[in-house]
Amino acid sequence: MSSAVDLAAQPGLVPGDALVLAGRPLRADCALEETSRYADDVWVLTPAWLRVDHMPFKLDFTLVPPSLRATAKRLFYALLTQDTPPGELPISISSIRTYYGCVRRFLTWADRHGRTLAQITGDDLDDYHRDVVALRLSAGATKGHRRGVRMLWAYRTRLPDHLAQDPLRRPAWQAWVRAHSRRSGENLTDRVPEQVLGPLLTWALRWVDDFADDVLAARAERDAIDARPPAGPDTVAALHTLLDDYRCRGQRLPAAPPRLAPARRRPEVFPSVSHLARLLGFPKYRLNKGAPLRIIAEVARDLGVDTDCPLTHSVRGQLEGLPWLPYISYYEAGRMERLLQVSCWIVIAYLSGMRDAEIKHLKRGCVSVQRAPDGHVYRYRLHSLAFKGEEAHGVAATWIVTAPVARAVAVLERLQPNEEPYLFAKPPSSPSHRQRQDQHHVPGSNTTIKDMTALISWINAYCLAHDRPDRVPADRGRQPRLTTRQFRRTLAWFIARRPGGTIAGALQYRHQRIQMFEGYAGTSDSGFRDEVEAEQALARGQYLAEMSADGDRPALTGPAGAEAEARLAEFARHAVFDGQVVTDEVRLRRIVARHDPHLHPGLFVTCVYQRDRALCRTPSGPAETPVMADCQPLACRNTALTPANRQALASHLTDLDTALADSDRLAPYIRNRLEEQRRETAAFLTRHTPEPTP
Repeated sequence: MSSAVDLAAQPGLVPGDALVLAGRPLRADCALEETSRYADDVWVLTPAWLRVDHMPFKLDFTLVPPSLRATAKRLFYALLTQDTPPGELPISISSIRTYYGCVRRFLTWADRHGRTLAQITGDDLDDYHRDVVALRLSAGATKGHRRGVRMLWAYRTRLPDHLAQDPLRRPAWQAWVRAHSRRSGENLTDRVPEQVLGPLLTWALRWVDDFADDVLAARAERDAIDARPPAGPDTVAALHTLLDDYRCRGQRLPAAPPRLAPARRRPEVFPSVSHLARLLGFPKYRLNKGAPLRIIAEVARDLGVDTDCPLTHSVRGQLEGLPWLPYISYYEAGRMERLLQVSCWIVIAYLSGMRDAEIKHLKRGCVSVQRAPDGHVYRYRLHSLAFKGEEAHGVAATWIVTAPVARAVAVLERLQPNEEPYLFAKPPSSPSHRQRQDQHHVPGSNTTIKDMTALISWINAYCLAHDRPDRVPADRGRQPRLTTRQFRRTLAWFIARRPGGTIAGALQYRHQRIQMFEGYAGTSDSGFRDEVEAEQALARGQYLAEMSADGDRPALTGPAGAEAEARLAEFARHAVFDGQVVTDEVRLRRIVARHDPHLHPGLFVTCVYQRDRALCRTPSGPAETPVMADCQPLACRNTALTPANRQALASHLTDLDTALADSDRLAPYIRNRLEEQRRETAAFLTRHTPEPTP
């Protein structure tokens, strides 16, 4: 009996009942015999998508021109069954779905030009390539379209119709490679602009810490209203009781909010019959007729009609000493759930460095704490799955996070029903919550991007209505539209650069780096440490290039001051041209990699690293970089001092003097150690401070 792979290698011999997902791991709730077969016009790939954070995947071959449909099916059958020709690697389900769109576009183009694949010439391939480039897609998207076309050549032994030549040998295709190879492998994801990130993170933390209780209370009241049983068999009597309660409280009758005004049948403002019916546990039709409508209209004339349907919950969250909202509307409770959820996502994403898929797999109980003997929490651990390299099942990973992340997780655990394990599953108010087929369906990154855009719109509308200055500013003349990948990239940049800025001070970023490197970057296959270290290398290269280009700067002093000057001069030969520093990041990274001067700026010293005389290294340790946390600057011969280093040491002396001024309150051992440190620091600074120029 022939296997599926054997049949795939023989064009035209794949049986119609062949299972296209045979050999692929499937979700636990899916049976292989119920999955798509080769003869189907639509292949559903969702059973082989093992993550919870995506919309259903499918390949719809009815969208492929009929003359080329058999070729498309054979190609994707080979991809799904991992029947790869020599030199090709198996690809993931998500990549197959992406390449399907690229291949379909090319097949449609070929059909429009009246050609089979075998009839396509080299000039045709160049013409198509120019059409793709003219779309002005990202480099990654263009690369995907190129890869999709080349599959029709690489898999030629599996196809009944295939390209007659390798597209990569065509001049237009090769020219594109040459034009883009210099940035190959670089992280091209844009950072979140600091002027955007500052207010966005501030507002996200407000939602988590200050607004969450009100949103959850409003949600609970809304759910209780929706679950109310009928008030009784007598519609008019029940309505009178409800309206008498409004009279006693002197409260206006509820109305549909302005955004629902187009749905009103009456031109005048009229109480919301549907909401009054909801409060009574009745269907709307029981009030939407003669006698009940007359009673409602009479009370409305006496009490007036509101502009919304406010819930009775009294808002407690405050913003600068005042309630952040006068009330929460019944109709706004669901929207606020989603804004609260995406606020939690922003806090977790930026303060942990997790990828979107890793965040979406957080489950109830994912935070564990470590406490000191006195009960003080000194470490939060966050547990999820890591998907670096698109592993099908993911691998267990641990992140060390700070308290704001733990608080965001606690809010999410309250936001989801007790029976829902995934913290980022669609909220119960979501329109598709009851219709979803997958019990634990979690929306993908596109939904998160939309929710972030909605949050920014809410922030700016709120700031406009309340005359607040802390709105999220425009980026390049328009409201920012952020992607999920930008937060991890931005955090790596800030940790590497540690600016003061408006978001947090240098100490906070240093603390964040230590926390995360101790856990996430050190114990899971995340790659985040590499990203941060790449940013640090670039920042160091930029700093050193600017230093070496500054002809007026004071010379470095210290035991290794002369060596530092020599290394800077040599580095300037490669990074400075005509007095101008290389500013292209890719070029500068390459220069640092090839001509690294191994100078490492620090707060108190600049390390001129040479392993054989470094006091921060053990004999068995790696040789490439110093460990600044173990630096012994007063004794190490690798130490050089910039003016900023000398100023930092002078400030440290002042701090020691302040501490010793109250030495009577210090333990003898502590006092002696501080006195010794002060003597050694003062002597070191005196030896290596140049004489003032007359």
